[in-house]
Amino acid sequence: MDTRDIVDIFNRFDISSIKDESKYKISTLGSITNLNYKVQIGDKKFVLRVPGENPDLINRISEGYNEKLIQSIGISLPLIVFEEETGLKISEYFEDLYTFKSTDMLDIKFRDDALNLLSILHNSELEFKENFSPLNVFKKLVKTNDKIEDEVKTVGEEIVKELNKIGLDSKPCHQDLYHANFVYFKEKTYLIDWEYSSQGDPFFDYADFIWQNELEDNTETINDIYSKIGINNDQIKSKMELFQILSMITWGFWAKRKSPKDNRGQEALISALEKYDNNFS
Repeated sequence: MDTRDIVDIFNRFDISSIKDESKYKISTLGSITNLNYKVQIGDKKFVLRVPGENPDLINRISEGYNEKLIQSIGISLPLIVFEEETGLKISEYFEDLYTFKSTDMLDIKFRDDALNLLSILHNSELEFKENFSPLNVFKKLVKTNDKIEDEVKTVGEEIVKELNKIGLDSKPCHQDLYHANFVYFKEKTYLIDWEYSSQGDPFFDYADFIWQNELEDNTETINDIYSKIGINNDQIKSKMELFQILSMITWGFWAKRKSPKDNRGQEALISALEKYDNNFS
């Protein structure tokens, strides 16, 4: 996106009436899936999010509805603009924002702050619009002419059957709990980027939190998390383990569709097969 396009966006939403491109300082910000820009106009700074090509067909209307709804419980940063038709999003840029690093989740303070936000979310009375469901999204992403992917799809379907037998809850969930979606601002923790938010089972959030932050092999950390979220019997433990495998399958397929030349997606799928065979076959 060029400078003129960005200026036009800020004019269109009445955030700025300045049309002179030279009055805008624009730089890119890091992102896995979207185009993010830091936009400075005078002494005001903003973040512009332009959706990239996501292989799982995010419902932007649901995302916008859910992100606006989440503002009511104070666990996410303020939103200035969300355009449902395009997924364009504008928010304030904060200089002194701290973004969690992958190693931070091994620190009990960082981890407890993150888990506390999830507890607030899951125990709220919010009703999210349906958007992204790990119970079925893998079936949309699979290539059935690929032997490994077809095998993983079969395992995913078996996992969903087992989860339905155990019983599923319906609560507002974030569903993309990568460490960089947690931030500190003015000594308070916030959860950002609600692209994948939907009604879902909270145990997927916790399982996704463990797998995306590479905590699954740290026994002390796992025991601490399990204790704090109330995993106190074998059935609930099995539910968590099934959801962890489903998280691996979901993001493994996602990564393969997003970046076919990157081996990490394939590695996640193979690890999911191994974990399922070792624990549930």
